Amino acid sequence: MSVRTRFAPSPTGFLHVGGVRTAIFSYLLAKRHGGEFILRIEDTDRERLVPGAIAAIVHDFKWLGITIDEGPSLEELKSADPSWSEDWGIGGPFAPYIQSHRLPRYKEVAEQLVASGHAYRCDCTSQQLEEERQIQTAKKEPPGYAGRCRTRNVSPDSKHVIRLKVPHDETVVLDDGVKGKVRWEGLALRDSVLLKSDGFPTYHLAHLVDDHDMKISHVIRAEEWLPSAPLHLLTYKALGWEPPIFCHPPVVLGQDGKKLSKRHGATFVSTFKDDGYLPEALFNFLVLIGWSPGEGEEQEIFTREELINRFSIEHISSSPGVFSYDKLNWMNGMYIRQLPLAELVERVIPFLTQAGINYDRKTLEQIIPHIQERMVVLKDVVGLIEFLFTDTLSRDLEQMFNKNIDREKARLVVTQGAEALKKLESFTAPQIDSTLKALATELGLPAGGVLLTTRIAVTGKKATPPLVESMEILGRERCVKRLEETAGLLA
Repeated sequence: MSVRTRFAPSPTGFLHVGGVRTAIFSYLLAKRHGGEFILRIEDTDRERLVPGAIAAIVHDFKWLGITIDEGPSLEELKSADPSWSEDWGIGGPFAPYIQSHRLPRYKEVAEQLVASGHAYRCDCTSQQLEEERQIQTAKKEPPGYAGRCRTRNVSPDSKHVIRLKVPHDETVVLDDGVKGKVRWEGLALRDSVLLKSDGFPTYHLAHLVDDHDMKISHVIRAEEWLPSAPLHLLTYKALGWEPPIFCHPPVVLGQDGKKLSKRHGATFVSTFKDDGYLPEALFNFLVLIGWSPGEGEEQEIFTREELINRFSIEHISSSPGVFSYDKLNWMNGMYIRQLPLAELVERVIPFLTQAGINYDRKTLEQIIPHIQERMVVLKDVVGLIEFLFTDTLSRDLEQMFNKNIDREKARLVVTQGAEALKKLESFTAPQIDSTLKALATELGLPAGGVLLTTRIAVTGKKATPPLVESMEILGRERCVKRLEETAGLLA
């Protein structure tokens, strides 16, 4: 069986990590079996469309390294979004891949269902529907359309919608790829709208037609769609079509056990990118929310190839997964530490540029090995090394003081430290280290206190790369100048 999967986002905003996890599962399943992964744009909710959202989706996929085998062509994209300026488009044998370009096909299928008696036209007004809902609410009945037009011969020339004629007391069984056999007994489903009066389909019709036409074999979608599965299966049955294999992974939760949302922190892929997470780390992390390679398996860091080779829907958990920011930070730090020096330098440069830091590459290459172990996200580079590329420091002098070092002793440290560094024959990290420790002994102060005072004087911060290595890179002249400047502030 040829495996064809799809991800079909609605361009109503930025990609949420929960949705991206679904896309990753679909992508891995297709690649595991040598199949195709399709991007389809579901833009039938016209009122909520956000200009530029399609471009944002494409950018997020590119950043994550998710290759798309079939998707909207450049012409489709330009037509769907007049502001489209990307030089990107892919196309495929089942075009178009944007739903607003497929309206005639949806109307054709809806009319087919009407002709076969599985659907009917409904011309009930919004006022009538609202009155019906109010009566149902008063009677404490489940709200929904009661079927007034089921037996009426509504003219196709009138303003109308097309509704599915849902069989009453039907039993529906779904063999879900994640949850196993799910059974609904004696359903009391309402007759849902398939085609709206403006000619646009609802999700219940559009995705089903697209999946059939595009020969999708597996549909991995959010668990929130599981209650709608009976409606979709009944529609497949009415059309005489074979449904794909449905897989409903459970929701992604925050660490408080509630559905992941912005109250838990960053949830959009673009935000993680801007904060300095590596795409390969976020990809790896998202896969492990609700999927594992096997019982007893402890490996957590995987290459893309390993994930493709080991992925299976059988190992997707039926229990909700938890999005742990602590674990993501740990994993991102692990990936950063595995990067070769030259690659890490390239990856931090955009963050330095954005922060307005006028860096030089030689100094950057010197300092990066000393901060690689300390970085959690790429953005950390700014706070760690900005002192190297400025001559204006903001120091919190109070951080120097403790029970062993008061203002006067701190002044002695920076004053005598400056003089000692001037006399060094070789301004290297070992020489600087031994000089500062000798100064501590001479002043009768703890070495840690002398180093902290010197660190704040030279770098402006308590948390920086290793001090003496930083001072070597900074150079004798600038270190001495900063110590003397601090002495003046402490006077």
